[in-house]
Amino acid sequence: MALEKNILVDIPRVFHAHGSNSPFTKCMNCDCLLINTEYVIEKAIRRYKEFSSTDTIFEYAICMKCHEEFVNSYSASSLSKIQNYFLENADVDNKRAVLREKLRDGQFNIDEWISHCIVKGTPVSDLTEYQIGCQCVGNKMVVMNMPFMIGHEAMDEIAQLLSEKTRGEMDRFIDEFFGLPPELKKLLKESGVLVI
Repeated sequence: MALEKNILVDIPRVFHAHGSNSPFTKCMNCDCLLINTEYVIEKAIRRYKEFSSTDTIFEYAICMKCHEEFVNSYSASSLSKIQNYFLENADVDNKRAVLREKLRDGQFNIDEWISHCIVKGTPVSDLTEYQIGCQCVGNKMVVMNMPFMIGHEAMDEIAQLLSEKTRGEMDRFIDEFFGLPPELKKLLKESGVLVI
């Protein structure tokens, strides 16, 4: 994929690793260095309204090769349903056009692009759980279909579309890479957290 210079921006701090507050450096699966490759960052976040704070439930950076291998483990039916869900419910083309216009005007603000659910339009301030994601190459973020934020209501709707095979692959991914205690694993699996 050819990357246009006008859609590469510095990776915003919100997409840095939570613990170190530094950019991700390695693929979580194959350990390749990310400085020389394309990759995806995803974070699942829980918001505590009563305390005006957030906590990162999980986060990862995965090279595009590993990401594609993982997504290809989903059933064809689930992949089709996920794609159709976004085509029918998220106005990605319009958002992309607005984003490119802002970039041309030098007005890119990451908070603006992850402040509302890409599907439901729900403000992040009204959500208790949400995920954010972006695509990067080296030390830059690619601004195209991403960055995005998706709230728990949309995640739940997508989870209902998935086959048992795909749910099993997502569960395996969570078990293998996040080493969470059983109660948090159960919460993640029940809350519709997606790995997409």
